Amino acid sequence: MTWTPLDADVAAFMDEYDSGSLHLFASPFLALDPARAVAVTPAQLGAALPARRAMFDRAGVGPLKRTTTRQQRLDDKHILVGAAWSADRTSGEPFTTTATLLLRREDTTFQIMVYLNHTDLAAALAPPSEPQP
Repeated sequence: MTWTPLDADVAAFMDEYDSGSLHLFASPFLALDPARAVAVTPAQLGAALPARRAMFDRAGVGPLKRTTTRQQRLDDKHILVGAAWSADRTSGEPFTTTATLLLRREDTTFQIMVYLNHTDLAAALAPPSEPQP
């Protein structure tokens, strides 16, 4: 299997995802990052988003914009989507993050079944530690 550019229906789905739509997630879905793996409902995700935005704000990271996206069709119902996002940062160095989503076709749209964030956001956005004397 090879990575390809997004099909029109997957591109439309990812545009909706970038707008912050929570109904795109299965209930529950599997959320993974380098530090943990948990089953989460869309409601739990929605409740956590303000704290996540506050963490980005404290780190001086502006709004994320998707920079690259590619897909890999696994079968008639499942598609892997790999994506990268970038944001300006007050420190001058841009912030980037990547993720892989496993989408499942449901009727005329998709649902996110697995969200694998390749970045440990808590570690990446934490204030730099001060040198020990």
